[in-house]
Amino acid sequence: MKKLIIVRHAKSSWKDLSLTDFHRPLNGRGKTDGPIMSGYLSKKIDCIDFLHSSSSVRTFETSKFFISKIEFKNIRYEDNLYHASAHFIINLVKNYPDQYNSVMIIAHNPGLTNLINMTTHINLDNLPTTGIANIDFDSDSWYNISIENSNLIDLKFPKQLK
Repeated sequence: MKKLIIVRHAKSSWKDLSLTDFHRPLNGRGKTDGPIMSGYLSKKIDCIDFLHSSSSVRTFETSKFFISKIEFKNIRYEDNLYHASAHFIINLVKNYPDQYNSVMIIAHNPGLTNLINMTTHINLDNLPTTGIANIDFDSDSWYNISIENSNLIDLKFPKQLK
């Protein structure tokens, strides 16, 4: 069994227009929603094998909320997850070492919404900021994960917990 937890970064700030999109930090709502969502997930999961996050400022800041409440055995930040397409992300996932049974990806839309739609039997219009999708795959190998062996365990948005 493989577990993939997909998290969209928390809400980012547009206050400083001199910053590039990559460098935008979280805004007030993002700083509120991050602890809510990481707290929610930490009640269900206490350890994840691998955190793979975009290296943008907002994804990095979002990851810190989860790192403060969940144990991660390995953590990697990468530029290539910044606005990555669903096809790019699924190719990354299919090449994860099989020693990882649970992985969290923190990245951006539209790639994450499309990834959820490609790997589950739902048709999600939009994964909102700090939204979480928890998907189990009946597979011993990341390479063999597919919509046919997926089970959406949980889909939670911040407004559902406020």
